[in-house]
Amino acid sequence: MSSLIRNFSIIAHIDAGKSTLADRMLEVTGTVQADKMTPQLLDSNPIERERGITIKLAPVAMNYQGYTLNLIDTPGHVDFNYEVERALQACEGAILLVDATKGVQAQTVANLRLAKNLGLTIIPVVNKIDAPLAEVNAASRQIKQLLGIGSEPLLVSAKTGEGVEILLQKIISDLPSPRTEEKPLHALVFNSTFDTHLGVIAFVKIISGNLKSGDKMSFLSSGKSLVASEIGIFSPGRTKKEVLTAGNVGYIITGLKDIRNVLVGDTLCLSSQIKQVSPIPGFRKIHPNVFLDFYPADGSQYRDLVDALEKLKLNDSSLTTQGINSPILGQGVKVGFLGMLHSEVVGERLEREFGLPVISVSPSVEYKVKLRSGEEKIFSSPSDFPDPAIISQGFEPMAAVNIVVTSPYVGAVMELCQELRGNLVNVSYLDELVEIDYFLPLIEVITALHDSLKSVSQGFGSMNYELAGWQEAELVKLDVLLNHELFAPMSVITVKEKAYYKGKKISEKLKEAIPRQQFEIPIQVAIGGQIVARETIKAYRKDVDAKLHGGDFTRNLKLLNKQKKGKARMKQFGRVSVPQEAFLAIAKS
Repeated sequence: MSSLIRNFSIIAHIDAGKSTLADRMLEVTGTVQADKMTPQLLDSNPIERERGITIKLAPVAMNYQGYTLNLIDTPGHVDFNYEVERALQACEGAILLVDATKGVQAQTVANLRLAKNLGLTIIPVVNKIDAPLAEVNAASRQIKQLLGIGSEPLLVSAKTGEGVEILLQKIISDLPSPRTEEKPLHALVFNSTFDTHLGVIAFVKIISGNLKSGDKMSFLSSGKSLVASEIGIFSPGRTKKEVLTAGNVGYIITGLKDIRNVLVGDTLCLSSQIKQVSPIPGFRKIHPNVFLDFYPADGSQYRDLVDALEKLKLNDSSLTTQGINSPILGQGVKVGFLGMLHSEVVGERLEREFGLPVISVSPSVEYKVKLRSGEEKIFSSPSDFPDPAIISQGFEPMAAVNIVVTSPYVGAVMELCQELRGNLVNVSYLDELVEIDYFLPLIEVITALHDSLKSVSQGFGSMNYELAGWQEAELVKLDVLLNHELFAPMSVITVKEKAYYKGKKISEKLKEAIPRQQFEIPIQVAIGGQIVARETIKAYRKDVDAKLHGGDFTRNLKLLNKQKKGKARMKQFGRVSVPQEAFLAIAKS
């Protein structure tokens, strides 16, 4: 019966204790026996456990006092915003979890807005009340102001379990049961994963109708068909069922071999009823926001890198790959990510799981140009930058950024955003916190804002962003020349107004990152044929006249001239050794 079902999610900022609260709920409801309990049980990846973040959402069904409580543990990071949105659409309610030591943060606000837009019932909760630095009253005031309520939020400690049983009672009493209608089978796909033996497993919420094992089904957006060879629920492992009814959250083993055929947000129905069913609103294909070029540290491992990325794509349909070739770094892969955290996790997995350290070339975003011929071109790589003579207009992607910071740091944060070419949209106050909305170029957000924000706010600032269309900009390509030779992998696209500043910063960073060698290395940054910045790495010099004792100065001069000629010959034929740190320096310049 759908009246005995409660579907809910936990929304919070990173490190607010979502996964720990989920662990306590599993314990209290008896879903997992105490001797089999491990910390962050729903976080399956070791990187998730080490970093204390949720990367991949995980559903679980808990039986408690005759009710079925379906929890969908969602990521908190902005990179996985769309996944959170689809997961929330599979729920009727959400627990708004706020860390008592940090108060309301940017992603708390962003995820709350998502939940409100979807019409979810919100249960406000303050966590970590037992922490030494907890400011429970301040966090409670911020939540009340944020939600516009007078009642006090629930106080819990996910670590000790205090208040968790009261929270479960509140979920049963306050959250609505799923709204079900007598309609044909209608199911929302809110996630998917790949199993080597079973193929793609779709995570679904049944909106209406009944799903039986063996049913022939179709996706409305991708048009793919499948047979539901097995269906069931998560408790927390897969538990087979014969029927899933309206309101249930569960899984379907599709037998499909390509995860790209099972799109998050797609609608599933019976193949025989495809003309009677309309798609669930809100679906869109996930599109990468950030692009990095990956090259294997050992050039002979290119094939291994391609195979490893293909294996990662089996469980991550948001990854995109495209083969590239560099005359200096050899063969590599251009990889599209949802954001910088996503790229860090993938890079770490390549090294850990496949033993493949990679050289990652500076991040870029997609730019758009209108050519004089009237044609529009979208590109993300500096190597695809058209000849400036044929460009009539250039555009860069923009982001709507929400920053939450404590009041003493507002001035520093606003100054930072202005430096990054931001336009102020709104400032609002939330107890002792200040919420600042800015309109910023996406490239500045992913390369500079996050790290700089933590620095200028001494760790008190948090941010969230979403894509917000295009803005006209005069685009230029900065080329890096090492020892007078073009080093294409280090080329970057920027706007003309920042070209000189960025060129100077790149040359200074490279001077620090590239080690001294036996010959002098000039570092030049150019726009077309015009040099806009230069630094020089001095050569190692040997004291060649140290062995001379007395005598005429011409003997010293002869040895010094001989050395000078040798250095010039080295400079002519020597190759500059460029470490990975130099590429990281470009990324952060």
